[in-house]
Amino acid sequence: MISCKYDEIKTLMDYAVPDEERERALSLLEQFSGDKIALNLFHTFYSFLPEGLDDAINGLILIAASQGVFLLCATTGIDNYLYLVNQEQAEFLGNTAEGIWEEEVLRFFGYPNRAASISALEDLGRFSAYSPITMDTNLCPVCAAAQGELHTFGCPVEVCPWCGGQLTHCSCRFTITGKGSLKDEEDLDSFHKLLTQKGRVPFASNQRPTYPSDQ
Repeated sequence: MISCKYDEIKTLMDYAVPDEERERALSLLEQFSGDKIALNLFHTFYSFLPEGLDDAINGLILIAASQGVFLLCATTGIDNYLYLVNQEQAEFLGNTAEGIWEEEVLRFFGYPNRAASISALEDLGRFSAYSPITMDTNLCPVCAAAQGELHTFGCPVEVCPWCGGQLTHCSCRFTITGKGSLKDEEDLDSFHKLLTQKGRVPFASNQRPTYPSDQ
């Protein structure tokens, strides 16, 4: 699925990126070729160019992240654009100079109002460049939960609070529910309630599988 989206983005770039910027834009895309978060942003950007003009992303900046949701800035030759991104999709929020308009997004990332977001985004140099989640030891490499946050339910990295094993692979879900399989939403909801009552294990960096980039 990741490879399909990567190929789609490359095709979109054929029609969107100025010739003189193509090599640099492709290099950046390759850097994030295995990262769902970045690929979702790239796909949205190149599908709907913010200004309707040929343009290319030349960098990604991490503004904030919480519970697997990222506030990212895509820098281009024309402007700096904000995107709300998760593992499933990316939503264009506007340029940084205008700040964040959506009340729900402001609340989620702790901005009291739009003016506060504009002030915070005036100096992009104080933020770090976005790195692929597999390279950030403070994030779950699958669901992007941060240190101390709960995994997305069903994440294969989540630790079982009963046996300490891998929650999606151990047999505790069957033992606890008394069922031989969890076939539908009702079964999953029942298990989720029992899991919550027991106390889910938040993400910690020592849960991360070992990736070549971690060495």
